[in-house]
Amino acid sequence: MWQSRDLSRQVPSDAESSVSAYSVTSNFRHSGNFNPTQQSSAIPKLTKDASHKPKTHGSFGVLVVGLGGANGTTMLAGILANRLRIDWRGPKGEPMSPNYNGCITQLDQRGVHGGVGYRDLVKGLADASMAAVGGWDIRATKPGDALLEAQILDYDLVRQVKAEMNTVKVFRGLFDPRFIGSSQHKTATYILTEQEAKSDSEALKCLRADIRYFKWKNGVVGHTTVIWSASVEPNSEVVESIQTADELLMCIDMTEDERGGPLPPSILYATAALLEGCSFVNGGSQNTLSCPGLAELAQQQLGVYCLGTDFKAGQTKFKTAAVEYIRTMGMTPRVIASSNHLGNNDMRNLASAKAASDAKLKVKHDIFAPWEEEELDHKVSIMYTPYINDDKRDFVEYTSLGFLDQPHTMVTYTRASDSVLCVPLMIDAAVWCDYFSGRSWPFEKVGKALAYLFKVPEGAAKGVDPGFFRQMDALKSEVLAAHESKAARHGKRRVRIFEEKKATEWAIPHNARVICAGLACVDMQLNNSTGGDGGEGIETFEGEKSIGGGSVSMACKTLARLCHGDPLDDDYMQTNPPVISSVLPLCMIGNDDTGNKLLSLLEQCGSACRNVDTRVVKSARTSKAEIRTALSVLPIYRDGRRGCFFDAASNDTFSPDQIIKMFADISSDSNVRTLQDTTPVYGALLFGYPHLLPLLQGEALARVFKESRKIMIDAGIVALDLNGVPEIPFVKAGLFRSVEDLRNDFVIGAALEHVDILHMNEDELELLTGCPLLHTSGSEEEDEFHIAKAVELFLQCGVAVVAVTRGKKGSYVACNNEGRFERSQLLPKSWINCSAHIPAAELPPGTLLNTNGAGDSFVSGLLVAAMIRHTGMVAAPESQSKNMDGIREVGRETESHQIMSPGGKKMTPYNLYMKQNYMSLKQQFHGDKKAIFERCHEMWQNETADVKFMYERMARDDNEDPSSNESALDMMSDVGALELNTREDYNDNMAQSYTTDESLNLESAVTFAALVAAYHVDMSTRNLKHLDVGKLLSKAAVFSGPGSILAEI
Repeated sequence: MWQSRDLSRQVPSDAESSVSAYSVTSNFRHSGNFNPTQQSSAIPKLTKDASHKPKTHGSFGVLVVGLGGANGTTMLAGILANRLRIDWRGPKGEPMSPNYNGCITQLDQRGVHGGVGYRDLVKGLADASMAAVGGWDIRATKPGDALLEAQILDYDLVRQVKAEMNTVKVFRGLFDPRFIGSSQHKTATYILTEQEAKSDSEALKCLRADIRYFKWKNGVVGHTTVIWSASVEPNSEVVESIQTADELLMCIDMTEDERGGPLPPSILYATAALLEGCSFVNGGSQNTLSCPGLAELAQQQLGVYCLGTDFKAGQTKFKTAAVEYIRTMGMTPRVIASSNHLGNNDMRNLASAKAASDAKLKVKHDIFAPWEEEELDHKVSIMYTPYINDDKRDFVEYTSLGFLDQPHTMVTYTRASDSVLCVPLMIDAAVWCDYFSGRSWPFEKVGKALAYLFKVPEGAAKGVDPGFFRQMDALKSEVLAAHESKAARHGKRRVRIFEEKKATEWAIPHNARVICAGLACVDMQLNNSTGGDGGEGIETFEGEKSIGGGSVSMACKTLARLCHGDPLDDDYMQTNPPVISSVLPLCMIGNDDTGNKLLSLLEQCGSACRNVDTRVVKSARTSKAEIRTALSVLPIYRDGRRGCFFDAASNDTFSPDQIIKMFADISSDSNVRTLQDTTPVYGALLFGYPHLLPLLQGEALARVFKESRKIMIDAGIVALDLNGVPEIPFVKAGLFRSVEDLRNDFVIGAALEHVDILHMNEDELELLTGCPLLHTSGSEEEDEFHIAKAVELFLQCGVAVVAVTRGKKGSYVACNNEGRFERSQLLPKSWINCSAHIPAAELPPGTLLNTNGAGDSFVSGLLVAAMIRHTGMVAAPESQSKNMDGIREVGRETESHQIMSPGGKKMTPYNLYMKQNYMSLKQQFHGDKKAIFERCHEMWQNETADVKFMYERMARDDNEDPSSNESALDMMSDVGALELNTREDYNDNMAQSYTTDESLNLESAVTFAALVAAYHVDMSTRNLKHLDVGKLLSKAAVFSGPGSILAEI
């Protein structure tokens, strides 16, 4: 059973990838038959591939180490046979059909007394046919071809699944000849090379990249489990010496000489799985789980498990049941002598590697150790017989002492395919991990519950009763407890592990999370549609694209991609934290294919920053077949017209009781301590589209807002985003509604006094207030006056901050008085009684726009601007992170591009710009160097791309002409000194003026929100997986005082 890895990950251009790699400095791991010409080139970061569409949306993931082996290929064939409902003929021509016999998670109870299966006993067990399957191998044989060679399953079945199995790509496996029998070396032709990774730490990154790619490519919604089903390794003394998680990660960073020996591949697979939030199952006999550091690493994340050792599939499973029967009858077992022989690849490996064989026998001998039967003589003999292949034979004789110590002997004989016995355990292991992980069931309890799967339960299950029926009772007890417990039904947030903490200049206090609640749907866009007049019909279309729609999806997308720099490095490691540590969508999703799609789309929002937590919404997912997930069909006609066909579905039944129940789930999460021993904090609720949610209006909406305050720190910030406001008849056209009219509004009236930030566009403002807007070029001042007057009505109703977006005309934001702000402690106090008219962010001419969701992104940006605070750290004014990939920044390239003069001195466009403006600025600011620099910097920032290009050309010309350059440098000496000194002065002064917990002033906050919205509507940046918040804040800088964009709270 060895690893074959045929999947050089495919990007849409079908370019080969070398994301996965493994090597050690000793070169041992690269002594296989590798052909250097087969090396693949690096690929672009996967999460930036906006055009990618996952092939399937698996409910959970299974990654098998040794996918090309007998177990891996048998499992894959079985899942495909069930998924595709393939019928075939058996060896005698008898008709056969697929089933999941042996998989207790996939079977119903039977008979009056139940038993057997769990599928109809508890809710939430994943359907194995929906599993996304992948893995690693060191052989290049494709899975379908490997299954045919293994001769395990009926040929007629293999014939029908072979082609489909061969499309399943396999990752290159890790190969170290010291940890595998010599019989396997010759076929190890698809391995990772020293050119692909130069150390164990690099190899770990590659494995983690494989796991991320697998989940991303397959659209995995649920939990992923990595199963070791490769050949047995020799036991490792180094593994047993690693006591803590920190030691484990340190050992991986060390060389072999530093740590005192090599690390087996299994420990690296296990570590990679746990760091990626996956469970690891050791189906082999080696001592991988004898590493205490591995168990500690698993326990640092909720819902992640480390299980083993050695699947208890055939002879051993019956052996534990038989000996339990003997002991239950009051007899004393004395001798258990067993032998088994077969000829599969696993046995071939054991025959050629004595150390691996010793590891296997040690496990078999230790099976009954917890019973402490000191006089029990347990002997096991294993033999490699190639002719028998996978058709395992075993013989066991049980000798016990009965009444008056009289001997009692039983004999059992078993014949069955070893892989057919093992595969149900692999499937059940993955399904159980998904089930328990979804409920964040404790590590120790899950280990004991799943002890029945293994010959020698280790980790949390070490020392449990080895009796088969005792173990099955323990399983049932924990399964029912997890199902019935209120706390278990609420998914709890995992701790995401960062390689290192990054200090940032701006951050949200307490690492507070944001809840996005309200309307959610799937928007299905039909391209090049024909039919109907006015967008009322569909005849034909050319392809579709599904995106997350509604307030929840759009807000999640905006909030999740704000990051302090690039979140992932070239090895997909998380290097910079997101601005919002966790974004929690709360919406109602049906148990249908559209619901699976919506969950996948929500999780894809956080694919780069890994900060969208869907556990609560998945736990609350309705199981009623009649409840559908909302769907919008949006035909885009060839003439540019757009239509909309909307099925509100589950949104029509989304009730306050349901959302408050979700709040309770979140509240239970707050009782869980994270890795840093801090309590998860929730800082804001962003609720969207109450006019489209019939059960969440009026007093019901007010109740939701009041309940949300209870789970947020200092009562949090409640933001309300409006959409779908209907036309409201007024007594007299053109007259404003009164404050009393707004307070009595059927949808939002009762909730207004509980709203901290209210957002609407100017059309919705007109509909709600009767505000008369003329929308002409000559009525701008009059329209602004009427907007301010209309906004004042909402302020009088108790709203703290009202934001009105006006498309190309920008936005208007007004804030309430000090008394109202006292009720919302998290809002910036500098905003009190302030208002701001901010123009829309300018985009380059010819920019392709998509304004769908612009308002959602604006209010999301404004919410972040209200929450974010300065950390007290200082960055230089022009110190910028690298450009966001794909984002056009007019003129920024010239600012950072420095040209070397012949004398080695740097001449930049900015130098020349300052030279030309220095004298006038010096006179204007009376020689104040700090003020001169700040003003010049501000002027440069606001210059057009053409002007900056002109200065770039001038700088180039000056550097190419030595005489003029020398003259220029002479003339710039004073300016250069000014620039250097004022930068230092600037930093020194800012270090003194910036204090912890200072906030953005209102103008900067609204400008920031406008920029966030601009990046959303610009088609070239709309689908970027991350936005650098530092660059956005730099662009949003509006100076409220000397050298400051801050206003002290």
